[in-house]
Amino acid sequence: MPSESKARMTAPIITMYQERLERAFSPYADQTQTTFDPQSMVMIDEIFALMRRVKPCMDNDGRELWLVAERGPIEDFGDVNEWIEEGYADDEDEFRRNWLAEYPEERSWYGLVAIEDEKYGIRALSLGHKTIYSWSKHMETIGEMEVAPFIAWVLESVKGCIAELEQGTYNARIEAELPVRLRTGTIRRKDFWDVFPEQRTDFFKDITKEEINEFAERISQQPDDSRKFEGRVQRLTANTFYGYCALGYAANHYTYAELTPKEQYYRHADGRDDGLRDIDPDSPEAFLDWCHNRERGGHPFEVCRGGNSTHISLYVTAEDDGYYISLAGDAWNRTVETIKFYLALCRAGVPVYLFEGKSLVERVLETEKIGIVPDGVFPDYCGSRFPDEHIIDFMNLPYDETEKIAACATWQPLKTVELEE
Repeated sequence: MPSESKARMTAPIITMYQERLERAFSPYADQTQTTFDPQSMVMIDEIFALMRRVKPCMDNDGRELWLVAERGPIEDFGDVNEWIEEGYADDEDEFRRNWLAEYPEERSWYGLVAIEDEKYGIRALSLGHKTIYSWSKHMETIGEMEVAPFIAWVLESVKGCIAELEQGTYNARIEAELPVRLRTGTIRRKDFWDVFPEQRTDFFKDITKEEINEFAERISQQPDDSRKFEGRVQRLTANTFYGYCALGYAANHYTYAELTPKEQYYRHADGRDDGLRDIDPDSPEAFLDWCHNRERGGHPFEVCRGGNSTHISLYVTAEDDGYYISLAGDAWNRTVETIKFYLALCRAGVPVYLFEGKSLVERVLETEKIGIVPDGVFPDYCGSRFPDEHIIDFMNLPYDETEKIAACATWQPLKTVELEE
């Protein structure tokens, strides 16, 4: 590990402080908060005073500046002998490769975001998407950390940015020098797959052109607004619902096809069924009562289990004019499964609405736009970063073929930073 005593701040030393402070200010720790040593707190106050001069650029009135640090010498990354002794590297060459893999560029960039709310008594700083300071007047403060060298670097860096803003040179420098990995943009799926054709091959291996054409035709008849979908099922039982699920499982060649539809459901669904397994499976009245009065907290409609954003759901909603059936599953790696599930229901005469149907058509026709988000931003639920476009799939810029992907992408203009008048 790098030495904390070093007065200069290089990227590996900054990483050490970031990780240490993010742990200290974790909102999941407890209802107490850490503070800094007195010298650091004086500098923290000065940082906030300087950041108040910057016009807010975020929905939460956050203010942002870009700070830069040198990679520095390899010694700042760690002690090679310790790495070898502790089994993190076999030799000096591997130690050097690890250093360059972690810090491939000679300079590292960090977005410093300051958020302050005097009404609620809240102040926070994040550096490179990691919380480095957080304070609330509502929480008890315990303990303090000695972080003056690091806070001094943040303060001096902010002073430099403010001076550039006063001179009118800051925005031009950021536009010219900010690495593409820290920018936001879009790329057409066709252009992405042209760079990585093996991904295209893998994506389409389980679906035919005929199925894609049928899917596109059916979705073209579906209203954009799900509330305008008129299809309804008049009578449902639990066994009917399990049967719908079995149609989707069969279309995707899931295992356990020899089992009953109910047994298949409990093999492939989430399992937290809000008591569905306990009702009379052949009673329409029991199913209707379950729909209105089921236990809450489960995931009975997650019929193909997966992660938070990678499962497939078959929703059943009891309405006055019948049951509204809808399907959702727009994760790129489950697209073909979702399409086959949808087609199986349609072919069986089940009126079903597919959420994001047109987006999935664009995906299989390769006209879909993929959102590229900066390193440090987890590529999920990032739609707010594309306010004028409908984007449902996101990624960070890949490390392979970076220049080719960047050249094919359309990049958003950077936000112009201004000083308060």
